[in-house]
Amino acid sequence: MPIVRYILAECRADRVFALMVVALGGWSAVSLALLALNVFEPLRVQ
Repeated sequence: MPIVRYILAECRADRVFALMVVALGGWSAVSLALLALNVFEPLRVQ
């Protein structure tokens, strides 16, 4: 996949870019986890 190769090449060349990619990935994971918790909240029996 050329896009992944390009991102990996940029990460090797630029540490700030690599840190930004890792931070955005972590933030996306946290956001998706919170979204999943909110989606299943109304399904809980009270």
